[in-house]
Amino acid sequence: MKLIRFICENRFRLFKTLLAYLTFLCLGSALNLLGSSLLDLQIRLNVDFAKVSYLIPFRSAGHILGSASAGFIEQRFNRCLVLSVCNLISGIFLGAAPNFFQFEYAACCLFISGIAHGIMDVLCNTLITDTWKDKCTNWLQALHMSVGIGSLLTPVLCRPFLIPEEGEPNVQRAINETFASPIIEPINIKPTASDVKAQYAFMIIGAISVVIALPLGYVYLKERSYQNKNKNNVQISSDIEPKQEWSPLKANGGIILVVIISHLVYSLEAVIGSLGASFSVKSDLHMDKRTGVLLATVFWSCFSFYRLIFIPLTFVASEVKLLLVNLLFMFIGVVICVPWANTHQICIWIGFIFLGMGLSPIFSAAYAMLAKHITITGKISTIIIIPGVFGESAHPALAATLMANSPISFLYYVGLLGILLVVTFGLLIIYCKLVFRTPNGLQRGIKERLSTLSISRH
Repeated sequence: MKLIRFICENRFRLFKTLLAYLTFLCLGSALNLLGSSLLDLQIRLNVDFAKVSYLIPFRSAGHILGSASAGFIEQRFNRCLVLSVCNLISGIFLGAAPNFFQFEYAACCLFISGIAHGIMDVLCNTLITDTWKDKCTNWLQALHMSVGIGSLLTPVLCRPFLIPEEGEPNVQRAINETFASPIIEPINIKPTASDVKAQYAFMIIGAISVVIALPLGYVYLKERSYQNKNKNNVQISSDIEPKQEWSPLKANGGIILVVIISHLVYSLEAVIGSLGASFSVKSDLHMDKRTGVLLATVFWSCFSFYRLIFIPLTFVASEVKLLLVNLLFMFIGVVICVPWANTHQICIWIGFIFLGMGLSPIFSAAYAMLAKHITITGKISTIIIIPGVFGESAHPALAATLMANSPISFLYYVGLLGILLVVTFGLLIIYCKLVFRTPNGLQRGIKERLSTLSISRH
């Protein structure tokens, strides 16, 4: 009965929340589309692998611009109206990008869609925060998980549209009366741009974004009608921020560590998610592209759903101890991958599983540690997020360039980022223990401050 009553009393807020989740799911899918189809886009655009990989930083550059302008836009326009327009722009330009045969046109379309993604990234978080106020923490967790689910679904969606590699077995049925066993024939014909079908995956995600724009427009009209009826109501602003309890030196030290963690987490996630499938094909393993996409699916599964295990465990065990276990998972993943994943399939599978589980809660935990001790303002959020998005753009491009010359360099790149992340997060735990004197249970006493979180995709 309580559940039914809650749904009835909050049906409009639940509807807005569902649209935000669907928007973020499409955002997660868009972030991973390029990584899953990069090799096919190389054929489509008729460029080398190093050049086609620059599509990733083009999209990320738009993401950075959109994130930086989201606050300015939100102050002047209704949030749901902006989200509706951004979904429409994202759907149109994301779907159009792979249909071009020239690199420049595809890059421009992805840049424009990236701007929409950056705005959506920020406004969906603020939408959930404003909708549920002090009860927004769990709703935000679900929002962030929808990004991972979208990233997980993308390789599954792309896999049927990927063309086989040259020399990959192709099964054809014999055309005879008895329908005998399939004939296995290797493909020796090099695929051409007209053979590429990966654009259909982009068009499907784009179509979903366009559909989501319609109910968001309805929500905008509904809110506008409600505001017109209540335009004489006086609204009290509660933007006054409490003073920080710590000296600027101590606070800035914690912020710097979280900024570095943000940069490393975003970068490592983007490098593995975008280039992991391509590495499995180009490495000495010579896995086929569909198996490589399956490998990316396993990584995103561990990254997304490990939180379903981690979050309940925080109520029965020390969160610091759980995070130390996560650091151990990351260290094990790095040790297994470097350099054994280049020649042993079992190593690349196990290594990616451990890396996915280890990465999953790291950024949120680091942000929570900081929010426990200092007030997270909009300025601090921007300082934390922008370096992460920049790393999400720069590191995959650099790793792809190195991988084009030597595929095994991808593993050393992942290993370097992973070790730096383990060390930095360990330093943050020690810093909070010694400087902020953090208790073991980070979950206790931070509910109100965590509700101020407005920008976090992880």
